[in-house]
Amino acid sequence: MNILEYISSQFTGMDFWDAIQTAGLILSFIYLWLEFHQKPLMWVVSAMCSMIYASVYFHSKIYADMAFSCFNICMCAYGMMKWLKGTRARHSREITYRHFRGRELACVLGTSALIWAVIFCILRFLTDSPVPALDALTTMLNIVGTWVLAQKIIEVWGIWFLVNSFSIYIYCRRGLHISTILLYGFYLGASVYGWIKWKRKGTLLSK
Repeated sequence: MNILEYISSQFTGMDFWDAIQTAGLILSFIYLWLEFHQKPLMWVVSAMCSMIYASVYFHSKIYADMAFSCFNICMCAYGMMKWLKGTRARHSREITYRHFRGRELACVLGTSALIWAVIFCILRFLTDSPVPALDALTTMLNIVGTWVLAQKIIEVWGIWFLVNSFSIYIYCRRGLHISTILLYGFYLGASVYGWIKWKRKGTLLSK
C-alpha cells in the first residue's frame, strides 16, 4: 500500500472520533488563514477548534493538551478583546508586529520553565499519561505562544514551529487519526509561512 492509498483508507469507514478530528481539520485551515491576515475572527474559530480537540485529547489520554484546549477557550476571549482594542487606532487590514523586549523575554523563559515543571509533575504523579514530559512541553509552549500571539510578537511563529514538531511525534505515538497528524504537518509549514508573511507584509511597531 502506497502513501496515497494509506491516506485514502483513513478517510473511509471513519468512526465518531475520526469524524470529529476531520471537522477540526477543516476549521483549523480556516483559523490559519485568519491568523495569517490578523483577523480578530480567528479567536472565535480557535475557540471552536479547542472545543473539538479537548474531547479528542481526553479520549486519547493526552491530558495536558486537553487542559490547554480548555484554557485556550478563555484566552481566545482575551486575545480578541486585545486585538479589537489595538485595531481601533490602526487600519483593520494592516498587519503589525513587534519583537520580544529584553526583560520580557527573560520573564517568558523563566515562566515557561516553571509552567513546564508544574504540568509535568501533575501528569507524572496524578495521571496515567504515557508521555508526561512531552505532553507538558507542548502544553507549556501552547500557553506561552497564545499569550505571545495576543501581543503580536513575531517570534510566536518560532514557538508554533516547536509545538507542531513535538505534537506530530506525540500524536503518531498515540495513534491519532491521520487527519490530525496531517493538520500538524501543515501547521509546521504554516509556521514558517506565517513568519515570512508578517515580516514581509507587516509593519514593525516601534513600541
